[in-house]
Amino acid sequence: MPKSLEERVLGLIRGERLVRRGDRVLVSVSGGKDSAVAAWLLEKHAEELGIEVALLHMDQGIEKYSRAALDAVKALAQAIDVPLYVHRWEDEWGQPFYAVAEKLGRAPCSICGTLKRYYQNILAKRMGYNVVATGHNLDDAVGFIINNLITGQFEYIAKLSPVLPETELTVRKIKPLFWIQGQEIRTFAMGHNIPVSEEKCPFQRLAPTYKIRRAFDDVEAARPGTRRAFVRNVMRLVSSAQVREEKNKEPRACKYCGAPTSGEVCAVCKMKMRVGVEPGRIVLPERVM
Repeated sequence: MPKSLEERVLGLIRGERLVRRGDRVLVSVSGGKDSAVAAWLLEKHAEELGIEVALLHMDQGIEKYSRAALDAVKALAQAIDVPLYVHRWEDEWGQPFYAVAEKLGRAPCSICGTLKRYYQNILAKRMGYNVVATGHNLDDAVGFIINNLITGQFEYIAKLSPVLPETELTVRKIKPLFWIQGQEIRTFAMGHNIPVSEEKCPFQRLAPTYKIRRAFDDVEAARPGTRRAFVRNVMRLVSSAQVREEKNKEPRACKYCGAPTSGEVCAVCKMKMRVGVEPGRIVLPERVM
């Protein structure tokens, strides 16, 4: 009999040692189904795994979308009875992130992705959590691979894994839903009445991975198992000398905020300086539940 979604996720958590006893896990929740299911499963099994779970939500300030997302994560935090911290980007930047993107001449999704990765790590470290969990799934992995193949950023593909180990500058980052498809997650969320927002980000269709993921829906429908085979095979290919060399480069700490960077100043502090925001200043999240 095929294993359930929950059994497969727990098998990955235990088999790849995504968490260890005593870990403090901060789940980055957007309000959507993926991160909500990841949080629900981690909290359900927190006692047997020996971990502590809390939620971090980043309020992007996108009017109707962000209000619906915040309502959903509040309902989730109440349902699974864990602390919820909210980081409002405008409190630190003094302007919506899409205004920052416009000033920098970059796509909103590019800025959003950079800020999410930055804050997941730096806030977890400053709040005393040693693990960050996200809701990235198999569909995301496909989009990530193809986008980075197109742009030639092979070193990023080398980092594709359900778990990225902690370093001196970073917390451990885990993806419990790494091998699960989006539609399975949606069905699971609905079947277990897990609170999620159905409001779509107005910038979603601008993301380069959006159309890639949608195109793969047809491929998967015609040949079930394609996503999983594709991701597994690409992960086997990232053992070339060039990729290993890039993967093993040691980052240094940003002179302003301490985040990992290849130069003296990280990408986020550079953006802050360009839009007139003090580099290195971090506003910690507010605990709302």
